[in-house]
Amino acid sequence: MSSQSANSTDSTPRSFTIPDFVTMCPFTLRFNPHYEPHAKLSYDWLDSFGVHLTTKHRDAFQAMDFGLLTAICYPDADEARFRVLCDYVNALFAFDDLTDEGSLRKDGHGTRKASDIVMNALYSPSTYENSFKVGNVFASFWGRALELGASPGTQRRFLESTDLYVCAVHEQVVNRAENKMLGVDEFIHLRRDTGALKARMCFAMGEFGMKLNIPDEVFAHPSIKIMENCANDVVVLSNDVYSYNIEQAQGDTMNIIETSMRDRDLDLQGAIDFAGQLVKERIDLFVATKANLPSWGGKIDADLQTYLRVCEDWMVGGFHWSLGSTRYFGERAEEVRNTLRVELLPKQDPRGQVEIPGLE
Repeated sequence: MSSQSANSTDSTPRSFTIPDFVTMCPFTLRFNPHYEPHAKLSYDWLDSFGVHLTTKHRDAFQAMDFGLLTAICYPDADEARFRVLCDYVNALFAFDDLTDEGSLRKDGHGTRKASDIVMNALYSPSTYENSFKVGNVFASFWGRALELGASPGTQRRFLESTDLYVCAVHEQVVNRAENKMLGVDEFIHLRRDTGALKARMCFAMGEFGMKLNIPDEVFAHPSIKIMENCANDVVVLSNDVYSYNIEQAQGDTMNIIETSMRDRDLDLQGAIDFAGQLVKERIDLFVATKANLPSWGGKIDADLQTYLRVCEDWMVGGFHWSLGSTRYFGERAEEVRNTLRVELLPKQDPRGQVEIPGLE
């Protein structure tokens, strides 16, 4: 018997078709030449902290190839900074897995404690000590970033966006534990801070990677805020589409698909298409806004274009990596990339349930 699609009259869809984000995206995919050997060295660095409690978990984490994500989202970073960026992305996903799939996914108290530890590590990387291993990971990469150099504005934006992120993650965990339902607009606002790729933090790390020193007045301009919000939404909303199959199998409703199905009375394929339209609208708005930016002078304008290219790299890089990584589609990644069709997984327990050392 053939599988039912999400558009079937059957009330229980068997599959859905994801939007062709790659085709709708006008930005060029590029690749950092320092991927080798630093992707592998970064995995070894993370492993040295004992974050992975089992060999199976370590192998699954490394198979997702976060080094490739770093290489296509920061293609212009020099070798030393690229290595720090690899470590940052690995650290980010290690923390993300604790709150999305590990023992913290419905533990508001534990998530708050973990979030405080991460921020303490970032504010005092040279003196930080704690048994929470992910905190040590954050202190390590950020300490080396400061040694290489980052402008005061870059440091402040990274710390502020990280603080917003960990606070929003805590709110999301509490909402998940309480089964709190949000409307589409409220959900998008929350997701701008909790997005799996943590886009605002990632953009700030792009400033570090490109040695930028852009004045605060530029970032405060309404057009720049619009473009950052657009890029952020593109990254997190497309991520919600790509990760939906795993999340629905885990019973997780904190994504744009479940939210729009409930809030807009859509079926599954309708909700997937709605998310695709939101992404397309934001790509178009980003491009239109970029074409009408004011000028702040030659050097600042050039640095700003470099920064906006970081935003573009994260959008197009996220699309390509998500379709190619095992993170969302496992061994069927190539098939999904070619057909855009996803067969729904059966309901199951959340993957990655582990106890977290240092949070007793």
